Amino acid sequence: MRQGAIIGPGSKILGAIEIGQGAKVGGGSVVVKNVPAFTCVFGNPAQVVGRHTHLPALTFDQSLPAIDYIL
Repeated sequence: MRQGAIIGPGSKILGAIEIGQGAKVGGGSVVVKNVPAFTCVFGNPAQVVGRHTHLPALTFDQSLPAIDYIL
């Protein structure tokens, strides 16, 4: 996990996965591949749902961007 990244509660990181700088992993997500820097991932398996430009762990910003689909 790189600087400024945040991982939501109940998330599972499976394998040798790198969580990029400033990335956000939504709660309950299952991460099976590397997460690029400054992206938000969510779901099972985790998929990119948005991008941002700040370090959420330093500002404690746990919000996810609006999702344009319903599961």
